Amino acid sequence: MGAENNNDLREEKLTYHRRVTAFASTSAIIVMLGSTLTASAQTLELRISTQGPTGTPDTRMVMKFIEELENDLGDNFEYEFFNTGALGDEIAHMQMIRSGQIDVYPAGSDVPQLDNNMTVFELPFLFSDRDAVIQALDAGLEDSLRASLRSAAGVELLAFGEMGFRQIINNVRPIETPEDLEGVKLRVPGNAARQITFTSFGATPVTMGFSELYLAMQQGTIDGQEGPIASMQSASFYEVADYLSLSNHVYTPVTLLMNGNKFDSLSDEHKEAVLQAARAAAEFSYEQGRIADDEVMAQLRETMTVNEIDYAAFQEAARPVWDEIRPLLDGEIVDTAIAAASGASN
Repeated sequence: MGAENNNDLREEKLTYHRRVTAFASTSAIIVMLGSTLTASAQTLELRISTQGPTGTPDTRMVMKFIEELENDLGDNFEYEFFNTGALGDEIAHMQMIRSGQIDVYPAGSDVPQLDNNMTVFELPFLFSDRDAVIQALDAGLEDSLRASLRSAAGVELLAFGEMGFRQIINNVRPIETPEDLEGVKLRVPGNAARQITFTSFGATPVTMGFSELYLAMQQGTIDGQEGPIASMQSASFYEVADYLSLSNHVYTPVTLLMNGNKFDSLSDEHKEAVLQAARAAAEFSYEQGRIADDEVMAQLRETMTVNEIDYAAFQEAARPVWDEIRPLLDGEIVDTAIAAASGASN
């Protein structure tokens, strides 16, 4: 009898143990499912800023990036968006993207302040056309610069879009040869390579924020500036400058950046959504560049005196500039860009 009681007691304990184990396993599954559901429903929150107004290439690219995330994530995407330099000038934005005060920023010519290797795009007359740029990026240049930006500045390169080939506008004279730039006060962005280039060509480079340009040209503080076609139209520079010289001296990408710590904190789902949106925005940006080549140029020809430059004369004058700029960046990155650009032009 005692043995039977002991057996019953043992069986009761085993049954209790099975129930507890089953309950614990079920609870664990519920907790895991709950965590998964919470993670998948987590909201992506981004603080985004641009330097240009609505119609400039950098801002258009970011707006497309936002649109793609809205379409993909719906209510699980929330953002703050500032443009037209509402949060400060280019230098302030360089600091904010590094520190995480903003999460996403489309950098233009000032991106070498984050990483000297981005100066590779500053080699004057390196790229002959848009296809040469894209070929260079696909040939390894984009991957090299992504790693370099993360190492140098702690920012993640999401995608390269297009600010565009840069042209020269001024109120002094048409620019056909390097000698025509002698003494012309031109606004250039705050990077050393652009200043080296235009000093070598005889101009007087002046550094100021993009938002100051219209008034500065209107008042004669500067004679002109150099920049992409699209921004000249969207910022109405044709109202305050007489001459447009089609130089294509430098190609400037829109470097769409995210703070590195912010990117690393995202779920895999959100990382993929961000990268996919960036790729779509980049394609949109290139297409807008093609439109600017045709439609915007046609509009500018109606209001400005437009001329071609002596490309061969400028190329010859540019070679010594390459030698000055080269020490600013990694030689392998320079070689990758030159080899890819040369291959594209052959």
